[in-house]
Amino acid sequence: MDFMTTSKAAEKWNISDRRVRTLCKEGKIEGAVLVGKTYRIPVDAKKPTDGRMKNPVGQSEYYLKWGNDTIGLIDSAYNVHFINPKYNEVVKLYTHGQSDWSHEQFVSFLSERVVSRDRRDIEKILFRCGLSAYDVLRIAKVTRGIHPKDLLWIAHSEDETLDEIMTEVFESVFLQKIDLIGDSVDTPEGYNIKRYGVMDGRYGIYKQRISPLVTDVESEIAVYKLAEKLGVPCCPVYIHDKNTIFSEFLYDFSNEYIVHFRRLFDGARSDNEYENLLAVRPQYKDDFIRMILLDFITRQDDRHLSNMAVMVTSEGESFYPLYDNGRSLFYEDTEETVEAAVKNIEIYATNFGFSGTYYDYICDIANEGVDFSKLINLDITDDEINEILVESGFKGYRLNGSAKWIRGAIDLIKSKVY
Repeated sequence: MDFMTTSKAAEKWNISDRRVRTLCKEGKIEGAVLVGKTYRIPVDAKKPTDGRMKNPVGQSEYYLKWGNDTIGLIDSAYNVHFINPKYNEVVKLYTHGQSDWSHEQFVSFLSERVVSRDRRDIEKILFRCGLSAYDVLRIAKVTRGIHPKDLLWIAHSEDETLDEIMTEVFESVFLQKIDLIGDSVDTPEGYNIKRYGVMDGRYGIYKQRISPLVTDVESEIAVYKLAEKLGVPCCPVYIHDKNTIFSEFLYDFSNEYIVHFRRLFDGARSDNEYENLLAVRPQYKDDFIRMILLDFITRQDDRHLSNMAVMVTSEGESFYPLYDNGRSLFYEDTEETVEAAVKNIEIYATNFGFSGTYYDYICDIANEGVDFSKLINLDITDDEINEILVESGFKGYRLNGSAKWIRGAIDLIKSKVY
């Protein structure tokens, strides 16, 4: 009788080598024998089946799983057919109760789980993925779409388990809280060069400076410190070195999950982003207003629906603390722009959403009778502002301009209160 190795069987049956060895140990592969420490499998042995549900519309190419449970079947055209679109609260937020996703919907879902197309080191990551061009689906085949915000992933076979494909990065960082330095295809989305990692027992993201000419590192630190003074919940940010910050995750990877606001929308939105947010989550009105106030005060230039989130736990859903605040406080502006902006804050306020500046939204909300002084602390002194900026590494015209902008923005908010 001719035999094959477990690795050959794994390749033949499109499952992992570890899974083949497990099946051998369980006696589920007829004729398999243990020789020393290695299993030998008859070349004509048939792949064991586990009898689980098959794709009702044809042969499944891949399987969408939550943990080790199959919740969706992915066909050859990369449409997803859900077995249970209401599997849990997180899955319900993603599917909106739909029983099927089109190819386009699936790609949109995956695009928030793989490296971004405009990532600064994208060519290096594509090389590690064995690709020469950016392709969301092909990248997801390599990374399996695994992401620390939930337990969704793509299985290549029906009996493949999460333990079998759990990468070294995810196992070390999120399960063992051990920092793992080095290049990996398991990398956060976004433009900056970044990696998952651990600092002092906390897990999160190490994020590098965009370029030597910008102060996004200093801005990220300053916004966090300022938010603490204002009373606006933000994810903690720490200095790693002069060109790198560490942004901490405030949830437990094993039983708490993050869903970006982009996934909460099902259909078209209006050009008023504040009203859009209220339409899907009116219970977070105060949180939205605090965010708008902070973003106005710090001249945030990059708030969007993928850096706002809810946290889902066994006890329910809550608004997740703000994060990704580096593109603020004139991080890339010239001295001329800064000088003009601080003289006319209403005009130079940044946009939020499709239309309207943060100042426009603040005026509209104030007209509703909202008392901003009950939502954030507006009694912050010039000395406190300056101390935060200096401690965060601000210098020169960006130090002076940011101090003036923060002071002016707070005074404008106060004028809407008193």
